[in-house]
Amino acid sequence: MKKAIALFLLITTVTVSSGPVPAAEPGAIVNVPTFAPNLAGTETRLLPESYDVWASDWAPDGKALVFAGKRQGKDATEMRIWFWALDPDKKPVQLTATDDLMDYSPRWSPDGSKIALTRRKFGELNSTHSAIWVKEIKGGAGRQLTQGPEDRDPFWSPDGTQLAFSRGQGPFRSQLMIVDYEDGKIKPVAGEEGELIYSPWWGRDGKIYYTKLCPAPRSVEVSGQTYQVMDFGKGGIWSYNPNTKVNEPVVVDEYDNRSPALSPDGTKLAFISNRVPVKEGNGRYDRGSLYIKNLVSGEIFFVTNKVGLVGGTLSWSPDGKKIAFFTFRSIRPAVWVINLG
Repeated sequence: MKKAIALFLLITTVTVSSGPVPAAEPGAIVNVPTFAPNLAGTETRLLPESYDVWASDWAPDGKALVFAGKRQGKDATEMRIWFWALDPDKKPVQLTATDDLMDYSPRWSPDGSKIALTRRKFGELNSTHSAIWVKEIKGGAGRQLTQGPEDRDPFWSPDGTQLAFSRGQGPFRSQLMIVDYEDGKIKPVAGEEGELIYSPWWGRDGKIYYTKLCPAPRSVEVSGQTYQVMDFGKGGIWSYNPNTKVNEPVVVDEYDNRSPALSPDGTKLAFISNRVPVKEGNGRYDRGSLYIKNLVSGEIFFVTNKVGLVGGTLSWSPDGKKIAFFTFRSIRPAVWVINLG
């Protein structure tokens, strides 16, 4: 379990290595209507229990799944990308196999022919290097799309010609970037000094939704001594419009909001937030709950709790009826799915 926890801290990057995540005050009452009656508690584990799973993505046709994970009992550095045909009688097929590399955050291309992923290499003195790669599903060929050194969280544009991703600029800054799939040209589109941007989602409405944190120093007293540490604060969800080149807030309030995911029809934004305190389950890691914002009315709905506020991102099924999310509710890292009805 210690190795799994170490992996959890690693793949979520520096955005989770600070002090405790801000939460609503204990006992606070937050009036959030439910998305559907009796929905919370109906979710189930999506993949076989013999795998530790951190993130997943449905195939565009809804008939298969790719996920980042490893077999239980294996070392945390053996994180790979797997293909699963959504059949309980069939075992997942390993798509990547590189001894000195970790692969995670897979995203299927719109045409279903390939996946983008983050590939991380370990160097001396625990230094790391990550870049965006693209791998064909049938042919197995791989192509390095970016050079790093801190590139992660790829997501395809709706037409499959570009990808959005997060590029680290040191421990306390990262930017939202766009890379052209054919020529590899990269341009920054969001992320000023003092901002951390990650988990982009390029929606079918043309906008790129992302999480933004604004780290700031704070004082912590330990055994009578005062120390200065970086507090990464609460997250906010923003969007960038490539056509107008405008960044604007989408879910920015007094709560910690992260991991946006736009529904296939473009009307609903799923995200994870701490606006309702999680009092049950593995509270040390599952500090968030799943919410949906109706982008037409602006109303926010509660879906279920005990969801990882940091870790793997969300994933919609192509028909918009299910959402997969990362959680430690089954003790080990896993992806669970809830049917929205």
